[in-house]
Amino acid sequence: MTYPLVSVCIPTYNNSNFIIETIHAIINQSYINLEIIIVNDGSTDETKEIIESINDQRIKLIHVVNGGAASARNIAFNSSNGDYIIFLDGDDYIEPDFIDKQINKISPLTNDIVLSSWGRFFNNNLQSFTEEITPSESITFAEWIGIYWINCNPMTNPGRAIIPRATILKSGLWDESLSLNDDLEFFTRIFIHSNKIVFNQEAKLYYRSGTNGLSSKKGKEASQSLYISIYKSVNHVLDYYKNDEGIKLACANMIQSYIYLAYPHHKEYTDQAEKEISKLATPSLKFESGGITKFLNAIIGWKMTKKIKMLIGW
Repeated sequence: MTYPLVSVCIPTYNNSNFIIETIHAIINQSYINLEIIIVNDGSTDETKEIIESINDQRIKLIHVVNGGAASARNIAFNSSNGDYIIFLDGDDYIEPDFIDKQINKISPLTNDIVLSSWGRFFNNNLQSFTEEITPSESITFAEWIGIYWINCNPMTNPGRAIIPRATILKSGLWDESLSLNDDLEFFTRIFIHSNKIVFNQEAKLYYRSGTNGLSSKKGKEASQSLYISIYKSVNHVLDYYKNDEGIKLACANMIQSYIYLAYPHHKEYTDQAEKEISKLATPSLKFESGGITKFLNAIIGWKMTKKIKMLIGW
């Protein structure tokens, strides 16, 4: 059996509370033929000193001026040599046999991408871990769209995936213009250039929530990045799957999900989003609500309900 080199690429910014746990989880892997590329993205806390205190020859630490997670991932990739790439976040946690199980699942004869199972835990409490449902069967990207995009649940945590280097070189690196939801756009291109998406229920990624990370950011810049990411991803898919009505509906739902989230705070983007939907299909995605919001939605509609909630600061 061959043991290909695996590059673990980690962007980190002000992760002093968690980075040591992430690094220890990697250096304690049972799979030893790996390199660890860490890009310290202009941290202003003790992240740099913590990483430098760890003595492991497989670690390559690169210091850069803050340029965002996508830029840091690209720098890490360009400094890597692995046949396979894993993009972990600086606060992720994995079990000691995670990489072994991922390598055992991937086939060197195909350009499949392997996704581990995953779930969330909060802050430092691994006991709070709640695992998401992971299918057992491999699927195509079209099937992925029919399952996840149609229901607007496309989240792909970067650390779940072990990706052949050749696939990244073919599909392109991370889009550095995106500050939020860049994983959607990146993995849309990766999946398009992959034969199949192979699920691995045996390997498990622990995704940390509740740390005020990038995914929790709000405001105009975040809303713009979210919309552009969805817009670009939808257009990648529509260019690849031409004239497929099911695909068009899933894309319309994805855009509609943004409108439900952003309206009426960022009307310049939601107006543009509605124009894009009009070219595709009538969305089947319903406005999710509960309690008094559900009551108001039934009487005056979701738009007026959201306007009222904004006016009263609710």
